[in-house]
Amino acid sequence: MDLKTFKKLYKRFNQFPLSKQEWEAPEYEKYQEALHDDNDCGDWYLKQKIKEAGIHYKRFCCLSMAYRLVEDKLRNIEGNVDRIMTYNKGHKTFGIPIHDGGASYIKIAYCPWCGKDLSGYPVPVARCASGSV
Repeated sequence: MDLKTFKKLYKRFNQFPLSKQEWEAPEYEKYQEALHDDNDCGDWYLKQKIKEAGIHYKRFCCLSMAYRLVEDKLRNIEGNVDRIMTYNKGHKTFGIPIHDGGASYIKIAYCPWCGKDLSGYPVPVARCASGSV
């Protein structure tokens, strides 16, 4: 599927809740396949979700990390217990949450998705705005 078609389907299928008729439509299956199997479509989708959450994705090592931090940002708003990544601003550390009902997490030094050293992230917003990242 080309990106232009994917974007049109995103508008159609990103309005929740979807009706049974919508999620049973043949286009929905094609949309889901493109989301998971096409890098351009998948990356565009992640950028949209990150942008909707008010996170500047270029502050992080990769799109996957930024997207997982969207879940962390929403945890207090929506009670999201399924988050898989957290960032502790006070300690400036990334971690994998321990789902024990508390705020515990296992500190990590490298991104689980791209393998980059996390010590230089998140990048200050001013550097992102200036285009130096």
